[in-house]
Amino acid sequence: MSDISSGAIKELILSEGVDLVGVAEADSLLLGYPPRPATALMPTARSVIVMAVAHSLGAVRAPGIMLWTRNKIQTSRLLDRTAEKVGRFLEGEGLLALPISADKPVEIHKRDPETGKRLPHTRVVSHLSLKHAAVSAGMGQIGRSNLLLTEEFGPHQRLGGIVTEAPLEADSARVQDLCLPGCKRCQEACPVGALRNGQYEVDPCFNYWSLGMERMRPRRANELPPFFTMLYDHWKKRDLLVETGQIFITDVDFCIACMKACPVGTRWEPLLRQPS
Repeated sequence: MSDISSGAIKELILSEGVDLVGVAEADSLLLGYPPRPATALMPTARSVIVMAVAHSLGAVRAPGIMLWTRNKIQTSRLLDRTAEKVGRFLEGEGLLALPISADKPVEIHKRDPETGKRLPHTRVVSHLSLKHAAVSAGMGQIGRSNLLLTEEFGPHQRLGGIVTEAPLEADSARVQDLCLPGCKRCQEACPVGALRNGQYEVDPCFNYWSLGMERMRPRRANELPPFFTMLYDHWKKRDLLVETGQIFITDVDFCIACMKACPVGTRWEPLLRQPS
């Protein structure tokens, strides 16, 4: 088994076109909910490598979200291809490596793992919270938008990762305050009010982001009339059957309002000064 350094792995990853890379200790990751530790995926894991590829800001600002979706797919492919290449290299050196996809597969929860109660909306989460791993690796912070913010790109990046037995030198987690003082742009931009008073409500966000529906499915009788009115309005304006096919085939999203509104990102400052 060769002695592999963090520096050599980072150099290899960056040479593939990845923009940012950090390393965190596998047994001390900041965890999301439900908690998904790296050692549950690989009991012998020593390190988690986190990679970020910047989105095209032109795609973020494009009038049609399908243009951004295409860019999301391409950044995911670059991350997954790099994770596979580096993972194969590490395993060639006698060290287990598990690439974590930038997109799918994911875990699907219909019930709260902690309480067992049925969730009001099915939750879809990654097998490893890459944004929390990125914070552990000193790459950025989770902003008011609930997105990972990096100093360089703000919220405009896609994440991928590798869990490995390689005992790589970890980057230090940093306390950062990247959100601008008093900024509420993401909160004001959210079409369903999922960001309020520093809190993030996942269900209306996921419902709108994944389906484009402004209302959650009704839980009480008095919510039925406005829900059916919404469905009727959508049926007139959209082809829901075609869009359902697009969701399954090309993974179309319906909202990046909070990302589009965010002014953070030093590498984008010349572009962010331009009017959207």
